[in-house]
Amino acid sequence: MKRRITFSGEHKNLEDIVNFYNLCKSALLKYKENIKKGLEIPEEFIGFTSEELDQYFRNKIEELETLICLDLLAAVEAKLRIDYLTRVKNRKKDNLSRIFRSIYKERKARVSLDEDILENWKEQHPQAKKYISDYKSALQFRHWLAHGRYWTPKLGRHYDLSTVYTICKNLVKSLRI
Repeated sequence: MKRRITFSGEHKNLEDIVNFYNLCKSALLKYKENIKKGLEIPEEFIGFTSEELDQYFRNKIEELETLICLDLLAAVEAKLRIDYLTRVKNRKKDNLSRIFRSIYKERKARVSLDEDILENWKEQHPQAKKYISDYKSALQFRHWLAHGRYWTPKLGRHYDLSTVYTICKNLVKSLRI
């Protein structure tokens, strides 16, 4: 009996993720301002100096940005995997779809994002090579985040929200996924 993957419909688009970030950041900043104005002072903030309060909220916003980076990178992975499975199912005739069907015969949905999906995209669409390489490099950051950040990563560059969003947006646009 064939076993197919049913798409959940819960995958996210990049703009929704960034909008959620903006909403959360605004809420954190408003909360900080309310504390500074004395409108509400939760017990955990009693005795904080203004500088300590600012640093506390800077740290929270930085953590929010990191979590949003993970969400962005995962959302693009979902788009790539959905595209892979859709190409297999719809039996498209382009070279990439044929390659994906060949991989699917051997491994089904258990494909390597890096070696099977991204490398084949790169070979079949060389105009997207830079964007694919940027995303592949950012996957090291994603793996570090997803596995609990217990080691010091050697990333080769700093990844912040703006950088990760740009990488993800460029890849999605370039591949039209």
